[in-house]
Amino acid sequence: MKNIILGIVQGLTEFLPVSSSGHLVIFSNFMEIETNVPYFALLHLATFFAVLIFVWKEVIGLIVGLFKWEKSSLSLIMKLIVSSIPAVLVGFTVESKIESAFSSTTLVGIFLLITGILLFISDSLKGKKTLREISYIDALIIGIMQAIAIFPGISRSGATLFGALLMKTKREDAVKYSFLMSLPVTFGAGILEINQVYFDFSIIIGTLSAFIAGLFGLFLLQKTVIAGKLKYFSYYCFIVGILTIVVI
Repeated sequence: MKNIILGIVQGLTEFLPVSSSGHLVIFSNFMEIETNVPYFALLHLATFFAVLIFVWKEVIGLIVGLFKWEKSSLSLIMKLIVSSIPAVLVGFTVESKIESAFSSTTLVGIFLLITGILLFISDSLKGKKTLREISYIDALIIGIMQAIAIFPGISRSGATLFGALLMKTKREDAVKYSFLMSLPVTFGAGILEINQVYFDFSIIIGTLSAFIAGLFGLFLLQKTVIAGKLKYFSYYCFIVGILTIVVI
């Protein structure tokens, strides 16, 4: 039952801008579950397939464009690669510090407060750039924001959306870019740890729960960003962050 709860938490919070890793740490401590990094990584893999369903048209368009050697598709693929580089570098260089952060609920609470600030600012940001008009500098800055979100409590979707909106990207295109750039990160996190997962019935059900909850979270995030209502998630992050620091 605990694995199913963690699966639902991961699925919902992976794309809702409230930090999935931070919530997994909080719930693990609250329910007295030993932090299981390989299982958390498997849950990320489940959400990878959820987002793949959500942006399948864009992914197919990029694949077709790649085979046709279309300049616009090649350019967007390169920008997505540029956005992925900072997170990869951070993951390899500060891995031990990240693992220690997973055991500190105080740090998670502080990072949630930072996420709340980013989300609150995001609602005031507006732009006109389309998905194909994002520059390489924009891609790098958005990638740096994603790298910062490697720490539990910093929302990956919230940070990347903030980065995209800060670079004057249209709201709907900022969402698409955030979804697309999440694919290699969530896939890589799951594949690297999947051989260490001990599969049983609760693990499988928990993974399916993460997938289904992820689809719902994706839909809700898209509607919220386009409507300019991210501040409601910022209030949530402020409340949970303070409670995590003071109570847990």
